[in-house]
Amino acid sequence: MQLSPSNDTILLKKVKAKDKVAFDELFRLYYSQLSRFSYNIVRDKSIAEEIAQEFFISLWEQTPMVTDSVKSYFFRSIYNRSLNYLEKAKTRTRNEDTFATEQDHHTESEPADEEQEMHKRVSQAVDELPDKCKEIFMLCKYEEMSYSEVSELLNISPKTVENQMGIALKKLRERLLPFWTKK
Repeated sequence: MQLSPSNDTILLKKVKAKDKVAFDELFRLYYSQLSRFSYNIVRDKSIAEEIAQEFFISLWEQTPMVTDSVKSYFFRSIYNRSLNYLEKAKTRTRNEDTFATEQDHHTESEPADEEQEMHKRVSQAVDELPDKCKEIFMLCKYEEMSYSEVSELLNISPKTVENQMGIALKKLRERLLPFWTKK
C-alpha cells in the first residue's frame, strides 16, 4: 500500500511550480506558528516576524525538495534562521559593548527590576541547554506541543522527547535554583 502525499507536500509541489494560491495557503497555515516559534528563540516580535517572512520569500524564490514532513522542514528552517540571527546579534552586541566600554568607563546602568531579571535568567538558562534539548524544550513549553507531536515533527521517539525534557528541566532547576533561593 502506497501512502498518499500530505496536503502540505502537494501544496509545496504547487509552490515549486509558482502557484500563488498554494503559496498563500502555506503562508496562511504556517506564518503565525513559525513567527511564534522564532519569537521564543529571538525574543523580539518584529525580528521573529521578519525571519518568518524571509523564510517564505526564500521558499517562493527557491522551493526546496522536501523528503521529510513539510511542517518539520519549516520548523527546522525557522530554528536555524533564528539561531543564525542570534549569532550575528551576539557578535554585533559584543562589538557595540567593546565600543561603548572604550567610550565611557564611568557610566553605570540602572538595575533591572526583578521580573526582567528573572526573564533574563530563564532565557539564559534555556540558551545554555544543548541544542537538541533546547529545541525539544521550546517546542513543548513555548509552542505547547505534546511529546508525540514533537517526536513526529523531529522524527524521534516519544521516549527521547520525554528523556530530553527531563534533562532540560533538571538543568534549568540547577541553573535557576541559586537565583530563587536569594529572595
